Amino acid sequence: MENTAYECMIVVDAKLNETKREELIGRFKKMAGDQTTVEKMGQKKYGFYYLLNFRATSDVPAKMTALMNITEGVDRYLFIAKTDVMLAQDVIRKQNRAKAREEYLAKKELREKESKEIKEGE
Repeated sequence: MENTAYECMIVVDAKLNETKREELIGRFKKMAGDQTTVEKMGQKKYGFYYLLNFRATSDVPAKMTALMNITEGVDRYLFIAKTDVMLAQDVIRKQNRAKAREEYLAKKELREKESKEIKEGE
């Protein structure tokens, strides 16, 4: 069977403490496989949001869904099978974020340098 790229958004109950949330997400990360990336999206309206990106066979999301349905603390979830276009967009998005970060750091360094020169000039 061929591995497909998946994205899974999980909303975890806000009443759970951080340790319990991390255990819960860790369990799903382990099910998804070694190459899984987890991104904490923060707390929003319904709870704490986590985004999992992974490659797996089609039976893995089905198994994860079955477990999520009976796991206390998982309020909502959504799986998306990514297409090649979506994967390309992810690469572009990462490149844009990296470029924006570099620009931000360069401007920050310039501001600090100017601030230092002003202080030395006084």
